[in-house]
Amino acid sequence: MINRAGLGIACALGAAALYGMVPNFVRAAYVNGIPPIESTLFRTLVLAVAFTVIALAKGESLSVPKQAIPSFLVQSVSTFIVSVAYLGSVQFIPVGLAVIIFFLFPVLIMLLAPVVEGRSPGVLRVLVALVAFTGLGIAVGPSFDGVDIRGILLAALGSAGATLQFFSGRAISRYLTPAVFGGLVHAAILPPIVLIAFLAGSGTLTFLPGAPVAAMAGLICLAGLGAVYVVAYMAQMLALRFAPASTVAPFFNLEPVVTTAIAAAILGERLQINQYAGGALILAALVASSLLGNRKK
Repeated sequence: MINRAGLGIACALGAAALYGMVPNFVRAAYVNGIPPIESTLFRTLVLAVAFTVIALAKGESLSVPKQAIPSFLVQSVSTFIVSVAYLGSVQFIPVGLAVIIFFLFPVLIMLLAPVVEGRSPGVLRVLVALVAFTGLGIAVGPSFDGVDIRGILLAALGSAGATLQFFSGRAISRYLTPAVFGGLVHAAILPPIVLIAFLAGSGTLTFLPGAPVAAMAGLICLAGLGAVYVVAYMAQMLALRFAPASTVAPFFNLEPVVTTAIAAAILGERLQINQYAGGALILAALVASSLLGNRKK
C-alpha cells in the first residue's frame, strides 16, 4: 500500500479548503430557491459523470474486485449519509453550527483507530476527545431551545458517516483508483438520492427545465458546488491513498475554519458567543490531537 504522508497531508489540506466552500454553496442555493437535497443530487450526478469519464479516458476498468466489495459498500453508505445528512442540516441550522457538529469526525476517527488500524489512542488522546465533546456541549447546550433539533441530528449523523468514509476510503484505495471508486460510489448512491429529491419536491426538481424556476443565483451556486466538489473529493481520496486515515484526518481541521469564515463574509451569518467558544474548543482539541499523533510518530 502507498504510504507517502507528506503528499497525503498536502492533498488533505487542499480538499479541506475546497470542502469548506460546499455547505456555503448549498446554503446560498437554498436561499435562492433550491432545496439542499437537490444540491446533493446535482453534485452527486456531476461527480459520478466526471469521474466515470476520467476513468474511461485513462483506460481503467469500471468494476469492483471481489476483495473490495465490503469496503465499497461501506464507502457507498457512508458517502450517502454524509451527502444527505450533513448538507441537509444547513436547511435547519446555520452553516457555522452544522460544521461545528460535523467536525467531531476526526475525534471519532482518533478513538476508532485502535480497532481499525491496530493503534492505541492513549490517555492523552482520550482526554482531548473529552475536551472536544465538551466544546460541542458548550456550542449546542445553552442555545438548544433556539435551534432546530433536526439540523443537529443530521449534522451528527453526517459526522458518523464521514468517519466511516475515511476508513473505508483508505481500504478501498488498495484495489481501485480514486476516479474509479469515486465514480462508482456516486453512481450507486444516485438512485436513492433521486428518489428522495422527487418525494421531497412532490415529483418536481427546481433546477430542471419546465419546473418552478429557481433564481439564477441559485443555479450559479449549483454550478460552483459541482465544480468544487469534484476537485475536493478527488483530493480527499488521493490523501487516503497516500496515507492512513488517522494521519490525514486532523488536517481537515482547516475545513471548519474556511466554512465559518465564508459563512460570515458571504452569507452574513453570525453565531452566538457560546457557539464560537465551543467551536474554538473543538478546533483546539483537534489540533492537539494531530500534534499528539505527530509526536507519537
